[in-house]
Amino acid sequence: MLQFFINPFMLLGLAGIGLPVIAHLLSRRKFDVIQWGAMQFLNPSRRTRRKMKLEELLLLLIRILAIAMIALAAARPWINSGFLTGYESAGSRDVVLVIDSSNSMSRSDGLTTLHQKAIRRAADFLETLSPSDTVTIIDARDKPFVLLDSPIQDRETVAELLEEIPPPGGASDLQQACEEAIGILGRGSNGSREVVVFTDRQRNSWDVTNDQSWKRFDDILKFPSVKPSVWVMDVGHGLAPISQNISLGQLKLSRDLTVPDFPVRLEVDVLNSGKAAAKVPLQILINGQRLAGMDETIDVPGGSQTTFSRSVRFNSTGVSLLSVKADLKSDPVQADNQSHAAIRVDSAIPVLLVESSTETKRTRWNTFFAQIALTSPQNKNPWIVAKTIKANELSADDFDGMAAVVLPSVSRLSRAALDAVREFVADGHGAMICLGPESTPESFDRLYAESGLLPTVRLKEQISAVRNSEIAVTIAPYSLEAGWLNRFREREGASLIQAAFESWWHILPNGRQADTEAEQNKPDPDSRPARPPAIIAQLTSGHPLLLQGQYRKGTVLLMGASLDASMSGLVATPDYVPFIHEALFQMASSRIQRNVGFGQPLVTKLEGVEDTELVFTTPDERTREASLSTPVQEGDSTESTVRMSGPRIPGVFLLHEDTEGAKPKDSFVVNYDHIEDDQTELTEDDYARLTVNNRMKFVTGTESLVKGMYQDESTSELWALLLWLFLILLAVEVWMTRRLVLGGHADANAASAASLSDADAVPA
Repeated sequence: MLQFFINPFMLLGLAGIGLPVIAHLLSRRKFDVIQWGAMQFLNPSRRTRRKMKLEELLLLLIRILAIAMIALAAARPWINSGFLTGYESAGSRDVVLVIDSSNSMSRSDGLTTLHQKAIRRAADFLETLSPSDTVTIIDARDKPFVLLDSPIQDRETVAELLEEIPPPGGASDLQQACEEAIGILGRGSNGSREVVVFTDRQRNSWDVTNDQSWKRFDDILKFPSVKPSVWVMDVGHGLAPISQNISLGQLKLSRDLTVPDFPVRLEVDVLNSGKAAAKVPLQILINGQRLAGMDETIDVPGGSQTTFSRSVRFNSTGVSLLSVKADLKSDPVQADNQSHAAIRVDSAIPVLLVESSTETKRTRWNTFFAQIALTSPQNKNPWIVAKTIKANELSADDFDGMAAVVLPSVSRLSRAALDAVREFVADGHGAMICLGPESTPESFDRLYAESGLLPTVRLKEQISAVRNSEIAVTIAPYSLEAGWLNRFREREGASLIQAAFESWWHILPNGRQADTEAEQNKPDPDSRPARPPAIIAQLTSGHPLLLQGQYRKGTVLLMGASLDASMSGLVATPDYVPFIHEALFQMASSRIQRNVGFGQPLVTKLEGVEDTELVFTTPDERTREASLSTPVQEGDSTESTVRMSGPRIPGVFLLHEDTEGAKPKDSFVVNYDHIEDDQTELTEDDYARLTVNNRMKFVTGTESLVKGMYQDESTSELWALLLWLFLILLAVEVWMTRRLVLGGHADANAASAASLSDADAVPA
């Protein structure tokens, strides 16, 4: 019953109907009666008293009804006035327009795209609203973007915002957008509330098969005091279904950071959503320029996907934009025919090696083989510049200018040195921790678990391989799932997976869960829920070898064996050098994320830009101002953090000075969910699921939308009618009160006169 009131709490005012009753009862209190001889002539007759009591009760009822009308009017009741078919609905309405901006809306009918048609239909619908109606807009993408936090009545402003919606790109979650719209309407005050979705017939935008989420949606529909109506307009009505579409998935790189001439491996999935096989010509571009000799045409069977992979080298330093493009002019959806990734190329990567051995000979140091592999004396232009420091001499100053730190078999650090390592990683750098024969569970807990770098990890014991066994313990090829490890699994003759391990540590990734839960309950505003590190490589014995975790902004890589020859034959394999390089490139690249998910902020650090006006150029060629943090002195230069929050569209973002023709200082790529690359349309069963229990209604045009909204399902508020009833009751109450007072006196005077006449008629 309460769902038929917009302000149900105002029904508490009905308690006021007791006031007339209390007043009536108080007026009937008995007082001491003093007999006075002449009063006998003023007493009304029995008939008059009965009439007066009836009128008093009627007056009491009118007063009760008048108070009830005021309370009910304040509660604003409404009714479904379907019987008013042929008339516009009474009262004002709150409307939320949802515009689908996914890739499929870039499809054209030969003149305009479906996205342009949706905006045009939305503008036409605005003309049908009354001046008192309120409107807001949601741009539906991977995450819904609300253009107006509160609905407004200004039609011109709403129309301008519609025209400013960026072109379609990425995916869209229409269910989440509708939930957001219902939440906005729940704060409205009008008696009619509508959600109008402008979209095509793409199935994946609705997540039709997720029954639990739709049950939640139905519960959300019941939350507002007035149940909103959800209308879905198919702007692609009359357009033939897509028979075949070629799309490129997210472009994946083996790392986001590299150096000149060091190969970077790229992978991208090519999806064919049609039934027939297709030949797809692919191009590789760097900063928009095609790479010579890299074009290739691949065969993609119908209804399947093929992974395209290549290795690319960069000649110059700086941030570059790597792209893969499917050159298909006739493809119906062009928005998903390109995929991008940003990569930074530095001249060399500075790395700090921490040596804990007390041996005087360098050949016996734990870092000896790693130092030779990274900075060989014969290599005049090393990709990684390694600096070695003794563990007992390590201080915070040693981390200046470093990108990553390597801790091989380190079992003891001073408190100051350990704090420096933790702050170094928390700031976005990487740490590679390698266990050795000198490691112990106690030292691991003290250095890495209790410090928070690997809070869930526990060492159980050191395990040795069976001697003289015919089957050596090696790295399991199937376990190398991380992108930067793929080259050691797929390359023919890969020697990394052939290296034999004589001993290793048994690592429990989630061995300290109870302690971690206790730590999470501590009131630390900077702490995040601790997650066990991911296992990215295993031994054939089943034990984890490589684990990769996150600590604040940085990355931690844990290796269950040493980097020297004390526990394995890894150093004797040709893959040892590229393995060390790949691992440290991965650790160093964690500082700045240039390939981010939808909605994540874009953050970079630049030197010498504190007095520079910087802007981001968005994928739709607009500019957004970048925010700069307070510069921090780093050696002889100042470093500022440049940030842009909330990118609302996927694609390439370029950071540059706010001057014409300025070269980019940094590049970012915002990725999206590629589930919508499948252009399957809604089926009849899907429509039945979406419309069950009057959940939503599908229409094909503005005319059918207006007809259904204003006629068949219009609603009317009753507060105005109740106020009129209150005024009528108030007038009747005044009239009856006056009549009761005047009528009572008249009856009393008449009775008195009659009594006097009878007295005069008695004989003397």
